[in-house]
Amino acid sequence: MAYNRKAKEYTSTGTPRRVVVALRMAGIAGQDKLNGVFEHLSAGHRWQLVIYRTRHEFSAETVQHELERKADGFIVGIPGTEDALGVLAGTDIPTVVMNVSGGGIEKRTKNIAFVKSDSQAIGREAAHALLRQGVYKSYGYAGYRTDDDWSRERGTAFRDVLENAGFIGRMFDITHYKDKVEDKHTLIKWLQGLPKPCGILAACDDRAFEVVDVCNEIGIKIPAEIGILGVNNDPILCENAEPKLSSIQPDFIGEGRLAGELLEKMMSGGSIPAEKRLRKVGIRTIVHRESTVAQSVAGKLVQKVLAYIAHEAMKGIGVEDVARRFKVSRSLLEMRFRELQNESVYEAMLRIRLEEVKRRLRQTKDPISEITAACGWKNPTPPKAVFKRHFGISMREYRNGVSS
Repeated sequence: MAYNRKAKEYTSTGTPRRVVVALRMAGIAGQDKLNGVFEHLSAGHRWQLVIYRTRHEFSAETVQHELERKADGFIVGIPGTEDALGVLAGTDIPTVVMNVSGGGIEKRTKNIAFVKSDSQAIGREAAHALLRQGVYKSYGYAGYRTDDDWSRERGTAFRDVLENAGFIGRMFDITHYKDKVEDKHTLIKWLQGLPKPCGILAACDDRAFEVVDVCNEIGIKIPAEIGILGVNNDPILCENAEPKLSSIQPDFIGEGRLAGELLEKMMSGGSIPAEKRLRKVGIRTIVHRESTVAQSVAGKLVQKVLAYIAHEAMKGIGVEDVARRFKVSRSLLEMRFRELQNESVYEAMLRIRLEEVKRRLRQTKDPISEITAACGWKNPTPPKAVFKRHFGISMREYRNGVSS
């Protein structure tokens, strides 16, 4: 269960701090938050990580056990662990809570910090992204099935931006539909009643995937009649939706890094003022795929480029290969791509390849040299250096960390 970083990697002496990290690893959010913690450790901090991945593992008894083993700090972000949070609420051990609540943990005032995704920023950026496309007659929000703060905040911020722009935000959420928000036939009626074309923000990629599935079933064309934008940029969902799903990528890595920094400060004896205990982290980027309408000829080009590099990146293609494929100059390609994606073509290809490297490190036991070769590198040395520069740890350390 424990992940030990080698002592020789640190300049300080003494016993590494024992830190309990409880993050749900089933989706991209928890994995990236853990990557952010690793980025914090890359600065030379001596931690021994004890990682829990599910709410069944991280119970009240688990917390009590870790306290008896003299844990130095906790980072907790698994929903449904109110009993475990309740035990932590009765202590003053340094704790960072990430996007979860319950058990009275909110009432603690000593050695406590809260890190959350900025749901309001997500809602606002989504509204601006759909408005910029300039093709929609109406806009809607498909909230999550449960009455969670993050879903409600995203929807409210989304609606507010639209209303300021002169549009009505048509809401499909618990506030407006109560328990019928889980009913497929009610969702169908809502989708059919939207003035087309309509731009929709879904509370998360899971919800967006459901909307795409329903639209395909009842014959609503995506993106011609409905454009759909999800949240989380989970590659498993986004790349396997039909059509591929555009999505907002929150800065989960930044959240994990910040959690590490705050916990380090508290474990070192520092205090966090009351007004700074709650820290919100915004979005990293918006990844446009096929589920949203291209806003221009340039937008269509960028969407085609994204689809092409998603399919071909593992073959080791370069930017010049992409430019030749679409018969444009490299400079024009890079300019248009950066305008709409806020990254270069090379950065997009590298991001896709590194995500595949991480997936294979997590899910296979293949040798690292075989993994890098399968992801487009002939020589394993350069990708090893690139991986460590991006994530703060080596490929071997990453594999050991997520499998501990």
